Amino acid sequence: MFRRTTTRSSSRLRGLWLAAATVAASIGVAATSATAAIAYAVSSSTGELIRFDTSNPSGTRTQILPAGSLVSPTAMTLGPDGNLYIGESGDGSTFAPRITRYEVATLTISTVYPFGAFDVFPGSLAFKGSNLLIGRNPAFGNTGPIVELTGAIGGTLGVSDYTSGGSLASSPGLAVAADGRIFVSDQTYNFGTSIASGPVKEFDASGNYVREVIADGASGLAGPAGLAIDGSSLYTASSMNGTVLKTDLISGNTTTFASTGTPFGASLLAMLSDGTLLVGSGANGDIDHFDTNGTLLSTFASGLGQIGGLVVLPSPVAVPGGGGLLAAMLIGLGRRRR
Repeated sequence: MFRRTTTRSSSRLRGLWLAAATVAASIGVAATSATAAIAYAVSSSTGELIRFDTSNPSGTRTQILPAGSLVSPTAMTLGPDGNLYIGESGDGSTFAPRITRYEVATLTISTVYPFGAFDVFPGSLAFKGSNLLIGRNPAFGNTGPIVELTGAIGGTLGVSDYTSGGSLASSPGLAVAADGRIFVSDQTYNFGTSIASGPVKEFDASGNYVREVIADGASGLAGPAGLAIDGSSLYTASSMNGTVLKTDLISGNTTTFASTGTPFGASLLAMLSDGTLLVGSGANGDIDHFDTNGTLLSTFASGLGQIGGLVVLPSPVAVPGGGGLLAAMLIGLGRRRR
C-alpha cells in the first residue's frame, strides 16, 4: 500500500542508499561499474506505476502504485532530490491536471501542484536545476509555451511561461543539455486524421528560441515525441513510424538510430548510464532496450497499455548479476523504516 502525504525525506533517501551500500560491503559484494539500473514506468491507460530491474525486467516487475492511483499520468521525470515527479493530465473535467511526487524511499505520493484552471496538461517533464519544466500534452490538444514550476522540490511554488519565440504547439518531449539548452518536440496532432507532425526545436538556457534542429518530415521524422540527450547526441522518438532518430548536435547530422517496427512504438525514451536506451511504446506497452549501436537487446511486455512515462534510476552500486540484490536490499530497508 502507499500513502499520499505532503512530507519529504531526502535525507532518509540518502541514508537508505548508504545503508544498502554498507550492507552490500559487509557481505562481501564487490562494487563494479554499473551495467544495470532500476527503471520505473507509468501507465496512462490504467494509472499504475511499476518498477523493474533492466537486467531482468520480467522477473523483477513490481507494481508500486495499483491501477487507478493516478489519473491519466502522461509524463514522468527523476528529480534532483531522487524522487519521481509525475504529470497527471486528469480527465479534462472533474480531475484537474497536476504534478505529483512519488518518494522512492518512503513509498508515498503527494500532490505538488494542481492546475486548477485546466490550462496546462502535462505532456513531458524535465528538471533544469531545481525548477521543473513542463511540456504540453497533444492528446488534450494543449498548446503553448513550456511552463516552469519553481519550488517543486521545496520552497515557494510559482508557475510561469518559460519559452518565448518559436511558437509551440504541443510538447510531448523535453530534454535539457548540460549547458542549459532546451530541446522540445513541437508536435501537432490532427484528431481527424490521427496523424502527428512537427519539428524538434532548440531554445537557449533562458528559454529564447534558437532554431529548428530537425524539420517536420526531415530525416524520417514523423511526429516527434520523447527526447533523450547523451553528451552531444540528441535522441528523438518519431511516433508515427516507431523509430528513434539520433542527432549529432555538433555537426547537425540526423540519422535513424533504431526502429521498433511498430507505429507509435516509440513514444518515451530513457537513457541508461552505459549509453543504452529504453524506448517505451504509446501503443502496446512494450519497452524495448537498444544497445549503443541501435541493436535491439530485449523487449519487455510491461502490461501497462499506453506508457505515459519512463524513468531510469541508476544503481549507486552494481552487483554481480545485474544489481538486483542491492536494489532488493534498498527496498527492504525502506519498507522496514516506514
